[in-house]
Amino acid sequence: ESHQVIETLIAEGVNVNVTLIFSVSQYESIAQAHLRGLDRCSEPGKVASVASFFLSRIDTIVDKWLESISTPKAKSLKGKVAIATAKLAYKRFNEIFSGQKWEQLRQRGAKVQRLLWASTSTKNPAYSDVRYIEQLIGPDTVNTIPPKTIDAFKDHGNVNSTLEKNLVEAQYSHVEMEKLGIDFEEIAKELQVKGVKAFADSFNKLIVTLDEKRQNILNQKTDFRVLNLGKYQNQVGNRLEYWHKTRFLRRLWAKDSTLWFSGTVAEITDRLGWLFLPEAMHEQLEDLEAFAEEIKAEGITDVVLLGMGGSSLAPDVFQKTFGNTKGYPKLTVLDSTHPQAVKKVEETIDPTKTLFVVSSKSGTTTETISFFRYFWKKITDYSKQPGRHFIAITDPNTPLESLATERNFRRVFRSSPAVGGRYSALTFFGLVPAALIGMDLHEFLDQSLNMVENCAFCVSPRNTYGLTLGAALGEAAKSGRNKATFFASPSLSSFPVWLEQLIAESTGKDGKGIIPIVHEPPSSPSVYGTDRFFVVLNLENEKDDVKGLMKQLEGAGHPTLKITLTDKIKLSQEIFCWEMAIASAGAILKIHPFNQPNVEIAKDLARKMMKQKRKLSNQEIETTSTEDPGKLQKALKGWLKQARAKDYVAIQAYLAPSHKVATGLQQVRLDLLDGLHLATTFGYGPRFLHSTGQLHKGGPNTGLFLQLVDEIEDDLKVPETDYTFGSLIQAQALGDYQALRQLGRRVLRVNLKTNTSQNLSKLIEYLKDEIETLRKERTQEWKLE
Repeated sequence: ESHQVIETLIAEGVNVNVTLIFSVSQYESIAQAHLRGLDRCSEPGKVASVASFFLSRIDTIVDKWLESISTPKAKSLKGKVAIATAKLAYKRFNEIFSGQKWEQLRQRGAKVQRLLWASTSTKNPAYSDVRYIEQLIGPDTVNTIPPKTIDAFKDHGNVNSTLEKNLVEAQYSHVEMEKLGIDFEEIAKELQVKGVKAFADSFNKLIVTLDEKRQNILNQKTDFRVLNLGKYQNQVGNRLEYWHKTRFLRRLWAKDSTLWFSGTVAEITDRLGWLFLPEAMHEQLEDLEAFAEEIKAEGITDVVLLGMGGSSLAPDVFQKTFGNTKGYPKLTVLDSTHPQAVKKVEETIDPTKTLFVVSSKSGTTTETISFFRYFWKKITDYSKQPGRHFIAITDPNTPLESLATERNFRRVFRSSPAVGGRYSALTFFGLVPAALIGMDLHEFLDQSLNMVENCAFCVSPRNTYGLTLGAALGEAAKSGRNKATFFASPSLSSFPVWLEQLIAESTGKDGKGIIPIVHEPPSSPSVYGTDRFFVVLNLENEKDDVKGLMKQLEGAGHPTLKITLTDKIKLSQEIFCWEMAIASAGAILKIHPFNQPNVEIAKDLARKMMKQKRKLSNQEIETTSTEDPGKLQKALKGWLKQARAKDYVAIQAYLAPSHKVATGLQQVRLDLLDGLHLATTFGYGPRFLHSTGQLHKGGPNTGLFLQLVDEIEDDLKVPETDYTFGSLIQAQALGDYQALRQLGRRVLRVNLKTNTSQNLSKLIEYLKDEIETLRKERTQEWKLE
């Protein structure tokens, strides 16, 4: 019995932290054991002990019960039970540690067993972030507070003696719970059993990890990264030394916006929540895993995530990298508004066995809400409770949260507003889908914590992977090497797509930017210019197709970074490392790394197109097509002739994603690289608007943009609206085109009409011919520096 162990340890003079307490009855038995131990102890004055209540875990599980009951009375109790339990426990504490028996022990020097409030970070963003501090202040207590919560309390917390207030209300909460049929003692027992198991599992993992590290050291096997900077070595070294002298890391962890600007900038200080996610999100894992098990047990075979950009990219990486564990549903991401893309998803799922994840930080994303309306209508044909097939991930108090409440969604996961979309991989936006496919989230977050420790405020920048990488990227970009070009081994090949948004949207503004080049076909070293910085991500023992190329590139003086992971699960380290790197590179480039000032331009123009309700003529929007080969070839020639050395080409395909489209356009990228030595990017619209769109409009004016559109015959109506998916994607393409033109970008728009596949093949041939013609004309002019 644990109580006998506690009594014995106290009697032998051993200090004890009794943890994982969730109810008053659990506490009372522990406190009585403490008293019995003191009574048997020869020197009770030398013994100290605390009894630790885990508070937010109580609210997390009780709130789920209250939500499932969903009566006004049940809803009125949400978020109140943990604090009520703590107040009742403190009342019992004052009773236990008083009276004649206690007085005799006190005369012998005995100390009270203080109550300790643990798990005091607020898990539900809808609640006050200091609630477990403000309402639990009283003598003889300890509050273990995470750094983020300490900062919040310093900023807006109130100090008052509150523990003995509202005791009647606290008792009332428990009485009302009992009336609702909630067995709180059973819940407390379940929490304790699960908590002990989680502690034991963590300890066992620690022992295994230590043994693995020992074996790796003995066998000289470890993760490694090799940064070869060539002539930029001193420049980067000087930057790291400057950061050391100016206490960059300490100031970053303190959310000091003067690292980027001379004064306080709110949108920086309140967007640095990602720094604390690897630790903070650990407290959410029990709930996430329980929810995933619930979905699995119901026989759900598919999870369809409806989202864009930061809401969709990390989940897509997780599915493609780790796959879905046996028995767990497969994840499909829908982030294209093309009617064919929507139909394809619909055709591949069984609606009765599908969970839809409606994911939007703002809760207003047009594409996401349109997807929702379409599938909501479909599910109502199969179910009298369509809300059971939907969950929402959003910030607190958004229109999406209201929608989810109105339509009785199965769950709403409220993420922290202090984390921007592109930094949200380790928030609910990434971890809820990851849990649903059966990922080992404990190990995943543990690995990210390793990188947090490497980037801690007390570590020298020279020894910090995140800052070293940030200094290398930032200084290289300042020197003209602003094309960060990624290669990856097959198991990690989807990760650079996540990096693409992080880099492009964070740095592409004020006419500056690091341009991520992702999935560009590799070629010979002679075609790469002095605007490149090469990065290769490898999984140990997996075939590396570019090893020889990287050696040649290093020999030619290109800066390179080679990252090798011993296990895919360590990808979470890279997530945190690259977030740190891009935030710090922003300080070098003197840009705001957390805003996206140019994204709304295309959205506003798209909305105008939607309202206009008329088709614009080709003359109005300067569109060419394969129906007029002569005009198209002339347009291609004129567009390509505008290219300059160190430009890049962005292919924007407002087409239904397909293997054939991707394969054809990859060949175009290779032709441009080999023929004109131009870096290339490729993205499907409107997906890329939420990824590289900010860079296209706010970054350097060095891009040539090829916009490809088609004409949709078999359209889909968006229920509850007056538009179709076809009109939406057409408006988005037009809005983006006009935004680029207004900003003086070089754009060619080609309409592939209804026979997309055939006309795309013609376009590829025409473009190949024009590239070859221009290459011959510019043999000398395009020599590399």
